[in-house]
Amino acid sequence: MITFTIDKVIGKTSIKYKARVRLKQPNQKRYEKSKTFAKKSQAQKWAKELVKELQTEGIPSDVKHKTILIGDLITLYLNDPFTSRDLGRSKRSVLQRLRSYDIALIGADKLTANHIVQHCKTRLDEPTKPLPQTIYHDVTFLRSVINVAGPMFGYSANLRAHEEAIPTLITYGLIGRSDSRERRPTAEELKRMEEGLCKRQSHRAANIPLVDIFHISILTCMRLGEVCRVTWGDLNIEASTLTIRDRKDPRIKKGNHCTIPLCSDALRIIMKQKHTQNDERIFPFKPQSIGAAWQRVCKEQKIEDLHYHDLRAEGACRLFERGLNIVEVSKITGHKDINILNNVYLRLGVKALHSPL
Repeated sequence: MITFTIDKVIGKTSIKYKARVRLKQPNQKRYEKSKTFAKKSQAQKWAKELVKELQTEGIPSDVKHKTILIGDLITLYLNDPFTSRDLGRSKRSVLQRLRSYDIALIGADKLTANHIVQHCKTRLDEPTKPLPQTIYHDVTFLRSVINVAGPMFGYSANLRAHEEAIPTLITYGLIGRSDSRERRPTAEELKRMEEGLCKRQSHRAANIPLVDIFHISILTCMRLGEVCRVTWGDLNIEASTLTIRDRKDPRIKKGNHCTIPLCSDALRIIMKQKHTQNDERIFPFKPQSIGAAWQRVCKEQKIEDLHYHDLRAEGACRLFERGLNIVEVSKITGHKDINILNNVYLRLGVKALHSPL
C-alpha cells in the first residue's frame, strides 16, 4: 500500500510544504521518503511521481537490502565528521553507553515503539536508579541517530518508532523533562567551594587556575565550555570587552558570536593568565578536568546538588541585584529567549530584591 501526505510547515518568514510518501507491505521493509517544497503544487507533483515510480518499480534495491544494527549505526554517527562535528560531551557519552544495551542489537529498520519502551523500563530498573529525565536523553539522542540513517548513511530505519513510543513513555512516567532549577548557592557554600578549589590548585601536580576560572564564570556568566574556548584575539583590552564565538543556540550551530562587557575584576583575572605560544586560548584547559575538580571539591565539602552551571545562574542573579534590567542581562548571558531569564534567573534572585524591613 502506497500513501502520500502533504503537510504545511509554517516557518518564521515563510510557509513551505512537506511531501511524505510511504509504502507498506506485509513481511517487507517499510519505505518512506520526504521532501520539502516552496509551493504545494510542487510537493504534490513530486509525491505523485514518486508514487507512480514505486508502483512500477517497487522499493529501490539500494534501500531494500541496506540494513544495519542500531549499535553499528551509532558508531557511524559518532565517527562521521559531519554528524559528530557539534556533538556535546553529554550526547556523545549517552550514545556510547547505548551501544551496550540490547536495543543496540536491533536492526534500525526493525525498531518498534515497544523496543524503545522496553529499553526505558530496563533503564529504570537499574541499580543506579536513573531518573526519567536522564532516560529522556537516551530517547531523544537515539532519535537523532535514527533520523539520519537514510539521508546520511543510506540505511533503512523506522522513523515512526519514536513518534509512536513517546506518548506512552510520557503517560507512564518512563521519561520526563528536567524541572526548572531553582538552586542558588549560599554565600557560605561559595566561600567553601573557593577554599576547596584553592587547596586543589595548590597541589604540586596541578596546573589549572581553578579559582580564577571559578570567579570568571560568575563575573561573565559564561558556560564552562565558553570559558575554555575564548582566545586572546577575542579580548579587546581598550574597550574592556570579550567576544564569545559560537555561543550555544538551538537554532544556530555556528556564527552565533556575542560580545560582552568585562568588569574591572574580570579583566584583571584575564590579564594575569599566562599567554603561551602553543595555545591562543586564555584558559587552555579541558572543561572535563575542571568539572571533575568541581565535583570532587563538592564531595569534600559535603555540598550537595551544586552544579558548575549554577555559577552562570549566580552571575545572572548578581547582575539583576546590581540593577540591570532583563534586556541588559540577556546581552551578557547570551539568552535569545527573554522568558528563560524571567522564569528562571529572576526567580532565583527575587528574595534579594526585597528591601529589608
